[in-house]
Amino acid sequence: MKIIKNIIWILSLFLVCSCGSDNLSNSKAEDIISECLEKEPIRRSVSIQFNNTKILKDEIYKYEKLQEDGYIKMTQKIVNAPKPQKKGSKNTNDPLAQWRQEAELRRYNRELERNKNVYVIKITKKAEKYIADAPENSDWIKLRTFKYEVDKVLEVQEIPSMNAAKVKVQYKAEDITPFANLSSKDPAEFLVKDVNMTKTSNGWKYCDNF
Repeated sequence: MKIIKNIIWILSLFLVCSCGSDNLSNSKAEDIISECLEKEPIRRSVSIQFNNTKILKDEIYKYEKLQEDGYIKMTQKIVNAPKPQKKGSKNTNDPLAQWRQEAELRRYNRELERNKNVYVIKITKKAEKYIADAPENSDWIKLRTFKYEVDKVLEVQEIPSMNAAKVKVQYKAEDITPFANLSSKDPAEFLVKDVNMTKTSNGWKYCDNF
């Protein structure tokens, strides 16, 4: 009788351990998501326009740093039209001459102001390794800034009725390039995001086909 009780206890323990192994722990979720990111990384990039690039005054230092480090060359766009010369105001043959001269000068000044923060940018050979996409006959180029990797899993919320789980993940930036300074996301800051995972007969899945 004692042997039978022992067998029952061992079988119960095995059953509990087996069921427990199906639970999605923080570490298990981190391993699964990290493995997925090796196959399909979360990459970030920025797009730069070569011509007529409008750069805000408080952003210009970022481009100047890239130029200083040899990744881009930038020149301010020049207004091609010559500045209208003010002539004598008295012209008996053309009473509207002064008005036209002043209108031309206003147009020139508006064009000058419009192009005040407009630049022509070229990518140097040093920056070519950071190109993510360069469409043919396009005025734009896309450059890599960084990619996200799992820093840690903050929370796992299983939903047994749906064979699913909601996982709160904290990501950190890795492989940071010089062009990250143009990114709207600060690579020094963590990205926190909820992801969905599914429980299958082959275990928990995030990106794999099942």
